[in-house]
Amino acid sequence: MGTKDEHRTFRPATVDDIHAAAELFNARSRFFYGEDQIEAEKMLGWWKGSQLNLETDTWSCWDEQGKMIGWAEVENPGSPHIQIECGVILHPIAMADTTLWDELIQWGEARCREYIPRAPEGARVAAIGIALLVDEHRRQAWRRNGYEQVRISNRMRIDFADAPVSPKPVWPEGIELRPFHQEQDLERLITACREAFRDHWGYVEQPFEQDLTRRREWIRSLGKDFDPSLWFMAVDQASGEIAGFCLCDRQISGDHTRGYVASFGVRDSYRRQGLGLALLHHSFAELRRRGRTAVELDMDSENLTGALRLYTRAGMRPIRQIYTFEKELRPGTDLVRRSLDF
Repeated sequence: MGTKDEHRTFRPATVDDIHAAAELFNARSRFFYGEDQIEAEKMLGWWKGSQLNLETDTWSCWDEQGKMIGWAEVENPGSPHIQIECGVILHPIAMADTTLWDELIQWGEARCREYIPRAPEGARVAAIGIALLVDEHRRQAWRRNGYEQVRISNRMRIDFADAPVSPKPVWPEGIELRPFHQEQDLERLITACREAFRDHWGYVEQPFEQDLTRRREWIRSLGKDFDPSLWFMAVDQASGEIAGFCLCDRQISGDHTRGYVASFGVRDSYRRQGLGLALLHHSFAELRRRGRTAVELDMDSENLTGALRLYTRAGMRPIRQIYTFEKELRPGTDLVRRSLDF
């Protein structure tokens, strides 16, 4: 059920709103960095996933002309329900409306609080929001509603026109590169991802089957753009384990001139051997061979394992920053990775 004031209508989104929502997201991204953020088809894949119920997890605002000008969503975080992400954006024509920001953030926080009873007894529960460094209105809205800045992330980029040809990868002894085969490799890949990210800031241990379901949904959401030949796996020849991985997309939001590294990691026992750099060199070279002029990825700028130094060595540079905000909803034992001493 929605609500209506003199000038605006508030209601949950429906599947029929997909193009209006995509245009809202893209109007915002064009305003801040001159390009579209998402395609309606891919957004629909996200809407149909297990983490989002449009009726209960979204709240949209429409102006008198029928334009969607505001959006809030709270995805189901899954077990253990201790870190709940709340997404809120406004159309550029409404960005200065502090009342609208507050209404959407408060709706999102109320939805986040509904997950508190599902968290383990005694565990700390927090709501999470993000904002671009240049998005002053959204950053101030989070702060105004009691959220504290806890982290900064970077969008990294390498432009091949400004970079020499990537060196030939130097693989550690006993490591070989193999193509990804979904049916036989997906569970092994998830095992490798869990270990590779376990010592990253913000990591939350989740049930394996939950990770498996969400990874399958991610692949489905990519649709025709899923290209397993760009999912590179470095495999230990002796054990058959996936030692490291670099999962690439062949485009960014319909822009076929740029590739994207969607997920990258090396398991702890295989680090400090040059494997990460070899994976990046191989991935960049292949994307360049396929006609891409640049590659981008997102990373925690204070990564506990020193990834920023690795990406810089590979020729990447930061092009924009994203702030993460957090608000404690229930005090307790913090189950989220904050340091290497966790």
